[in-house]
Amino acid sequence: MLKRICLTLMGLALLLVFILYMISFEVSFDRSALVLTFGRAEKDGVINLDGKQAGLYFKWPWPIQKAVLFDRRLMTFEDRLEQQETRDKQVVIAKAFAVWRISNPLDFYRSLKDSANAEKFLIERLRSARSELGNFAFEELTNADPGKLKIAKAENAILKHIRNDLSKQKLGVEICSIGISRIILPEQITSSVFARMRQTRQRLAQSARSEGDAIARTIRSKADSDRQRILAFADREAQTIRAEGDAAAAKYYEVFARNQDFAVLLRKLETLERTLSNNTTFLLDTGTVPFDLLKNLNPDKLPTPAIPADKNKGPKK
Repeated sequence: MLKRICLTLMGLALLLVFILYMISFEVSFDRSALVLTFGRAEKDGVINLDGKQAGLYFKWPWPIQKAVLFDRRLMTFEDRLEQQETRDKQVVIAKAFAVWRISNPLDFYRSLKDSANAEKFLIERLRSARSELGNFAFEELTNADPGKLKIAKAENAILKHIRNDLSKQKLGVEICSIGISRIILPEQITSSVFARMRQTRQRLAQSARSEGDAIARTIRSKADSDRQRILAFADREAQTIRAEGDAAAAKYYEVFARNQDFAVLLRKLETLERTLSNNTTFLLDTGTVPFDLLKNLNPDKLPTPAIPADKNKGPKK
């Protein structure tokens, strides 16, 4: 009888432990948790995001709810050695690593699920961001003089590149730092590698030239079109002005045609007026037109200008 009671109590104790295991979970200070309800992750299911809510929590048993734990500590991953061309067309073999952490468990679970998938994804992003080494010269990456090295600047450029890349997506991860762990020189670079690089740059150059030629043709075509339009407008305006001038001249020709001698006399007088308007002395033959008008002019018959009397003097006696 006593043995049966003991077995019963032990069974109840095991059952109670199993029930507690099914309905509770513990979150330590270095972890965060995400409670899934029927497999769905919601914002209110995030626990201990800032590290201040560690402790024992309860949930509905599986399959109603499930708790997924995430490590809040810093994690690292390292990329493999790969060749990289520098700004001055030299080749180095570089190896980089990244320090990262899970910043938002909800976005992390929805996008990457776990740390293994996250590292695979981030390694691809790191390889893409490592192209920033191409903006640095060979002597800035490998140099016996520490003052000429710009490794820290290259690491910051890679970090900025990968952060800008990740900011376009809600991944729930944060890249804390980037480091270049190793830079070595290749033992042998085959001619095929150089040929492939030259072909790539030739394609880029040809593409740039083609684009420039297309832009130049567009500019020339527009300039020719504007030139033709301006010339056509100028021709129309010139024809209009010429027609107006011909019409006005026809009126004057009609009047002068009635008395041609009078018209010639008017032109001579007009010329004399413009010529003699200033205090200028001319020595010309009186037979020169239009000064032939002065040939038969009698000076005695010219009017004498009146001389005003001096106000300070009295009348003559």
